[in-house]
Amino acid sequence: MVRNCGACHPGGGYGEYDRKGNLYYNEETKKFGYELTGDDPKLDGDYTSFSMGNSDYVASWDRSGVSEADCLLCHLKGYQWNERGTLLRGGLFKYGPTVGAGWATLKLSPEGSENPKIEEVNVDYSKKEVGDFENLHLQIVRRPPDENCWFCHAVSDGKKRGRQWSPETDIHKAKGLNCISCHPSDKDHNFAKGNTIQETVRDDLDNSMNSCEDCHYKGKDKKAPKYKHPFSPRHLKRIACQTCHIPYQNTLADLVYDLSTGSTTVYDTSKFLLSDPMDPKKSITELGPNSWYPTIREFKGRIVPAKSLITIYWGDWDEKTNLVKPIALWKIRELKKPSLIDNNGDGIPEINSLDEIKSFLKALKGKDKFGNPVANHPVLMKGGFLYQLDKKGEVEKIKHEQAETQDFSLSHNIVSGPSVIGSRGCKDCHAKNSSFFLRKVLIDPYDEKGKPVYIETWERLGMDREKLERLLSVQ
Repeated sequence: MVRNCGACHPGGGYGEYDRKGNLYYNEETKKFGYELTGDDPKLDGDYTSFSMGNSDYVASWDRSGVSEADCLLCHLKGYQWNERGTLLRGGLFKYGPTVGAGWATLKLSPEGSENPKIEEVNVDYSKKEVGDFENLHLQIVRRPPDENCWFCHAVSDGKKRGRQWSPETDIHKAKGLNCISCHPSDKDHNFAKGNTIQETVRDDLDNSMNSCEDCHYKGKDKKAPKYKHPFSPRHLKRIACQTCHIPYQNTLADLVYDLSTGSTTVYDTSKFLLSDPMDPKKSITELGPNSWYPTIREFKGRIVPAKSLITIYWGDWDEKTNLVKPIALWKIRELKKPSLIDNNGDGIPEINSLDEIKSFLKALKGKDKFGNPVANHPVLMKGGFLYQLDKKGEVEKIKHEQAETQDFSLSHNIVSGPSVIGSRGCKDCHAKNSSFFLRKVLIDPYDEKGKPVYIETWERLGMDREKLERLLSVQ
């Protein structure tokens, strides 16, 4: 966890202490945390990580040291994020803050790999290119600069949402606002936040930041322009501001994660969502080649824009609770897998036909290399459906919530002017060829014949044809 995710976490917590509150390894006493309690560390997840089916993998905290909290991660301009990330992936956590502040250099093994081998760390506190050790108190900034926030959020939010943060992509950035203008923190580092579809971190802070209405209608920001809309106020109660002010995104984002073969195949938005919302196989020349249109859905009583993510995976279904537990990928990789056909012609064989699904479901009823069942009730989760073998041994499809798309809220890349939906009047949404209600939404990258499956926005909103016709005939 620290190796792969620690670059965007300041340390402390799980990077420093085990689940009983002891240091993983104490440099002074030369003792592991489990030695203080007398617990058996075998397979506890803190000291021996059962990783990828390797039960002999031991977390070497005595070599790596712990990942201590590093305040400079946010509060030092020019922080060396990339170097710190390289160090963590190499498994030498204790030098993280030193490297990040620019007081250490790494000597890497010439053998390239995902987790680089670090041969040597040279610490020199006289270095002043980033942090001046003697005058550090003068270099620490109270308000973290955008680049420090963006280093982490660019990766995760870029993949999930296609988010950008530049004067060209967001009117707020163009007007001089920065991250903490909307996301200020209190003295306990509780950052103000909105309320999003997927994230469940610190739900107690939901809606603690100013909303669009707070600044542009209620006057909480005196500099914010007051909106004047010609249409009925009912729209503002039913439709979130972002729905019209984020008409499209200009950066590729991950759209499909296919885990069914045991490895992860990723398709981004360019594969299935080109810039024509009515025909995802066509591009609109005035938009960039990486542009795509969000899906539109309901969230807490309002219509909001979202970026969907489709995940295809094998699971173990508990019929009593109706919950599906994903099967570890190492178990899928070690199966004697049936052969697959590349039905959509992209060079990557996919699991989509009923014969392929049936063969895999049968294979998943075997045992793993430790003699344990791979799954008690194997199922495939795909395109909104759970696939299982019925009593006759044939493939059966059942609608299941866990197989639905995962939606991520969109709240940045705000535009103004003629690009806003509705800027040309009612016809932007209520004409017969409305891209608002009729835009295509991908729900399955390949059906039984390898063709992508789309639905239209009105279907996602739970409308019937009669209501759609009424909405498309408003003049």
